[in-house]
Amino acid sequence: MKTRPELRLGPGELLGTVSVLRGGRVLVAGDRNRPLLAIPPDLAVEAGVMHGDTVVARRIRRRGRAVPAASAENDRATRNLPAGQVVRVLRRAAQAVVGTYERSGREEWVVPDDWRLGPRVTVRGGALGAPPGEKVVVALSSYPGPGRPVPAGSVVERLGPAGAPDAETLAILRSFGLRESFDPEVLAEAERLPGEVGPDEREGRLDLTAETVFTIDDAEARDLDDAVSVAGPADGRGWRLGVHIADVAHYVKPGTALDKEAMRRGTSVYLVDRVLPMFPPRLSNGIASLNPSVDRLTLSVLMDVDRRGRVTGYELRRSVIRTVGRLTYDEVAAFLEPEFGETLADGPSGSGGSGRLSPEVRAALREMAELAGLLRRRRLARGSLDFDIAEEKVRLDGEGRPLEVVLRPRNVATQIIEEFMIAANEAVADFLLWSGVPYMARIHEEPFPDDLEALRTSLAPLGYRVPTRAPRAADLQAILEASRGRPEGPEVHSALLRALPQARYSAVRHPHFALASPNYLHFTSPIRRYPDLTVHRQVIAVLEGRRHDEPAGTAAPEVWLEAVAEACSRAERTAEQAERESLRLKKAELAQCLLGWEDDGVVVDVFDFGTFVRLPNGVEGLIPAEGQGAGRLRAGDRVKAQIVRVDVSRRRVELALRSSACAEGRSGVK
Repeated sequence: MKTRPELRLGPGELLGTVSVLRGGRVLVAGDRNRPLLAIPPDLAVEAGVMHGDTVVARRIRRRGRAVPAASAENDRATRNLPAGQVVRVLRRAAQAVVGTYERSGREEWVVPDDWRLGPRVTVRGGALGAPPGEKVVVALSSYPGPGRPVPAGSVVERLGPAGAPDAETLAILRSFGLRESFDPEVLAEAERLPGEVGPDEREGRLDLTAETVFTIDDAEARDLDDAVSVAGPADGRGWRLGVHIADVAHYVKPGTALDKEAMRRGTSVYLVDRVLPMFPPRLSNGIASLNPSVDRLTLSVLMDVDRRGRVTGYELRRSVIRTVGRLTYDEVAAFLEPEFGETLADGPSGSGGSGRLSPEVRAALREMAELAGLLRRRRLARGSLDFDIAEEKVRLDGEGRPLEVVLRPRNVATQIIEEFMIAANEAVADFLLWSGVPYMARIHEEPFPDDLEALRTSLAPLGYRVPTRAPRAADLQAILEASRGRPEGPEVHSALLRALPQARYSAVRHPHFALASPNYLHFTSPIRRYPDLTVHRQVIAVLEGRRHDEPAGTAAPEVWLEAVAEACSRAERTAEQAERESLRLKKAELAQCLLGWEDDGVVVDVFDFGTFVRLPNGVEGLIPAEGQGAGRLRAGDRVKAQIVRVDVSRRRVELALRSSACAEGRSGVK
């Protein structure tokens, strides 16, 4: 593994990443995306920086504020940061820009989809015959600098008409550097995998094929990497909980083409209209997927749980299972909570009803619901956070155009899987810790004091108080519980989630703040996440009496793990951003079909430049500050708004405020 040359920083210099905000504000952020300096606009132009650039910067003295004063409920980046100056640009983030091609006379340019990259990119050398209004990819050949205010480049790919669903989705893929296909070498290696489990592969494995084991997942899922089982409670003493995870490590060896490609991707990406899997479908949907009624190789965590929800013991075994069914969240919830089943709409939800569940599965589900409830109560008692944020799903027609945005709230079925997977992850983390071997942890650090101050400011008008001292997770959980079920509850939960740092992977063990877990990792999704595969390999190595299992010729295990952890954390961020952008795209497409539509909505975020409002159909849009009148809106306020303008390419929806019930709509808990 190549090592980076040591970077020498001068006195007062720091390393950071450029972040461009609305209104032209430019920040330099450090580790964990923490804003450090505000670069005055004239100095940002002089330095020629672009969003995402890695730079060396230093603090400077300048009269006045570095960042304009903001409203009390502005985003955390508008604090009064010290002023700074970019000393030099180390790495340009944007090698290519995706946007809409335009032409006037001899002048050619592209308007970037990502407004943070500037208003335009000059096109030189032609546009491959693209007409104005077409979505294209521009490879940059020059960047902004003194006397050169905008970047320039040449068109290297045409994606299709701006606004067309396929072209816009391709634009997202190109913007984030996501790969749609696999190289021939990777596909060939996948094709050589067996289509079924052979007799010799069962040797030395725990045979669980006669047990009642099943999967619970989304109706649309095809890569089923976790299954569950439960036995007991025997004599009222407790349960034997089984979490069985696809043994991807059996098929994907370190250093192979499949392994290298999975490491590059880091994770599967789930866009609204397609999945970009980490492994080819031959493996992810085939031999590794825990499909019903066929034998599959697994790595099982068998946990003893007492009547108080305590995991009193566990065992890790390589195993073989045969799932008795492929259950969906909706049908499990409909069985366990009949009132939930009554709310399910007929159609593509895939609920399937609960009538096909066998007596053995029904009995197991009842035990699982009770056991998950005990595990959850014990987890909350130790101070874990429990967010209640509904998942947004977009229903599409046959041509990929959005029909509606459906909110999928958490239910007893999703909670069963959440609690069982957390328990399995903690058991494996404990196993590797006591084995004394290096492993990739999943860590979540405490929130920054300034993020808590921003949260304090945003929640105070709603009647919620964030402790002034450094809060424990239990303090924040009290706020979540107090707001649960209230009109402003979703906004409170979202605001608190945004105030927390993002979890990440690390070779250095550190507590997981949100889960109040002293030792945590990811083990349960090796088909979809490369860190989970590394954990599987480490567990197998320990079970076989070895210390680690990395590709030959790599650095020391800890050094190799940290490098992979950093890469996987970056890949996860990229996937999350692409998935959000895909959702925003479909919401914008839906809004475009509803121009002029007026409906009641709820304020979800307030900034100095405007207010974001969510309408009942899932569309979110901005009411510009100048369109709000004299009244002051706050998160949770109920308003009536109209969709007045949509820019699909930039995923922008503008709303007009028609009426506000902010005075009578506010409620809180003192």
